[in-house]
Amino acid sequence: MLEHIVRFEPGYDCIKFECICGSKDCKPNSGGSHGRSGLSIRFVAKGEAGAVQFLLCTGWLPQHAMSSPISIWGIREWGGHVMPRDLGYHSKTPRCDGQAVIDSACEWCDGQPCYYDGSGLNAYDAMYALVNGGGDALWAFLDGYYDATFNDGAFPKPAEFKMPLRNADDC
Repeated sequence: MLEHIVRFEPGYDCIKFECICGSKDCKPNSGGSHGRSGLSIRFVAKGEAGAVQFLLCTGWLPQHAMSSPISIWGIREWGGHVMPRDLGYHSKTPRCDGQAVIDSACEWCDGQPCYYDGSGLNAYDAMYALVNGGGDALWAFLDGYYDATFNDGAFPKPAEFKMPLRNADDC
């Protein structure tokens, strides 16, 4: 049985605010800035071999409290939209020849060295499962991805929306 974990990771805005890391080299338009990123939601299915993750960026930026109840939460250039960012795995052992350790004490690998790989494009499959089927469909997809990654199973198919399409004449 896999452990399911959801983590909300705060966004940052090193353009408008002081650097979230405290770096003196992080200055807007200098090439050393961390830029900005909205709050992210990380969904993790963790087991004995490691973990798989789906990372979703909301585009919701941090801000100061405002006296008006109306505020702009998203990055204007992104339209404040939710964006699937990553579908990947954290493995306790290499998954391919020559794969390098990316973290010597990965929390998703129980503090062991981590071999990681992920894809922004494959994240759309996880997003499709989440939007069409909700949380249960996302967890089923991630459990299938774990099986595909660590047990040589088939890559999971994302859930289709459960309702049939309308006839074009009914619209």
